[in-house]
Amino acid sequence: MDKIEKFLKKLQKNEQEVFILLMIQIKKDHTKVPGIIFLKGKKGHFRVRVGRYRLIFEVTETGIEIKKITKRDENTYRNL
Repeated sequence: MDKIEKFLKKLQKNEQEVFILLMIQIKKDHTKVPGIIFLKGKKGHFRVRVGRYRLIFEVTETGIEIKKITKRDENTYRNL
């Protein structure tokens, strides 16, 4: 089980559904998701804010990779 699955299991059912739908929408077409912000200094990395959580993903030539979902704190954007 990877870190994203582990994190999702800790959330309430309605929060899990929000993140699953958001990840599906990002994988289909990330340009149509509202609230996406480009991360400065991180080539190809973007984030979406969902309440107190952040979903961070990377866009490359081969596709889109969800990097992590985490609560916002001082370590959120480190080690991407």
